[in-house]
Amino acid sequence: MKENKTYISKSDFHEGRQYAKINQHIDTCLKLIENLILLNTQYRIEVENKLQVDNYIIDYRVDQFGYYHNTLKSIYYSCYSLKNIYEVSTYMNFRKIDNTIGDTLNNQRSYTTFNAIVKLSSIFEYTRKVYEKNITKGPYFKKLKEKYSDKVDSLDLLNSFRNTIHSNGKWSPRNEKDKLEYHLREGKQIIKPGDTFKYDHWKLYMMIKDCLELSKSMALENEAIRLRDTRLVVNGQKVAVLKTDLTQDDWDNIFKEKTNA
Repeated sequence: MKENKTYISKSDFHEGRQYAKINQHIDTCLKLIENLILLNTQYRIEVENKLQVDNYIIDYRVDQFGYYHNTLKSIYYSCYSLKNIYEVSTYMNFRKIDNTIGDTLNNQRSYTTFNAIVKLSSIFEYTRKVYEKNITKGPYFKKLKEKYSDKVDSLDLLNSFRNTIHSNGKWSPRNEKDKLEYHLREGKQIIKPGDTFKYDHWKLYMMIKDCLELSKSMALENEAIRLRDTRLVVNGQKVAVLKTDLTQDDWDNIFKEKTNA
């Protein structure tokens, strides 16, 4: 027997209390993302002013903020799309994809959140690998934590959240005895192996904010790579530049590294 469905008009849905609550939640998330975008822009300007890198030189210490900016914008787009769940759900049913407004909301909200965690943790992880070799010789992550403290704890937790997503939302550490402990607004969370991880958007916001601050600190406290690519092209080939403001100690260290290699 075919299931009967009850449909609601677009005007009734958008004027209803349920949509008002959903919309308020979306606006809160959008505001948090806006804050992160503005903070990232502020950090980029601080780094540019401090380092004074010429625009034609490709320097990751500056360029990283452009990658963050584009990633945060893509998350903003996805979050804003939640305002259009009525249209999306209606269109899917028109295309014979069985769907409800609730399905659309839950699936898109989960997709947006999980995609944000995966994309941001990946790019922050790549950034710290770019810098960590300049801090000291391994173990890199341990040394990074010693130098940057709680900011790296946020990166570590963001990576743990990403790893649970790769395990279908379950906490699956290499050591089966390891628990995942952190705090949400509702209180302390203790996630045991096999448990589904929990999050709230304020926690995600603070973790990402810490990672942006970590990126700024690493940019200001690490030297540029000596041989750098530029945005200049001659005969189809990118032109490279060598940072030449070396002291005698710098040259002595380079000589030692080469002779000991």
